[in-house]
Amino acid sequence: MLIDAGGDALLSGQTEVTTLEFSNWIHWDNRDELDEIQFPGIYLLAHFDCVPAGPTYPKDKNIIYNGETCNTLKNRWRQFHRSAFEDKQGHSGGITYREHQRSKGKILYVAAFPVSEIVYASLFPENDIEKTRHLFIRFIERKLLWEYALEHGEAPECNRK
Repeated sequence: MLIDAGGDALLSGQTEVTTLEFSNWIHWDNRDELDEIQFPGIYLLAHFDCVPAGPTYPKDKNIIYNGETCNTLKNRWRQFHRSAFEDKQGHSGGITYREHQRSKGKILYVAAFPVSEIVYASLFPENDIEKTRHLFIRFIERKLLWEYALEHGEAPECNRK
């Protein structure tokens, strides 16, 4: 069984319990310092005046965007940055951020859950990673969006698509 950070069951049928652990929050300017950003995965963006200590909580009210990529986190974040701060196209969440939140860029933080081959194989040893990892990533992102909306009554501000 796979468990999310809030303790709710995501998937059943597994023989062991695994925790979905996001990285700690890191300032947007330091995003390339996070481990394993050369892999696809799920990421969260939030505004904090004071970054919280401890594990990332995917339903934190300060989250402004919940995203996923089946490419690499580093490339997707580059697209977000170009759209949000350089007035380019390429990332709908970045465009929304530019239109509504850009002035808050100094307090932008990111947390990630990279889905490397090792992580995926430990969760689903019987599955072909090339045929199913993208489905897992998209499922987790949508599940986290749903849980956020249940708790706060709407999606994060920059999740408009």
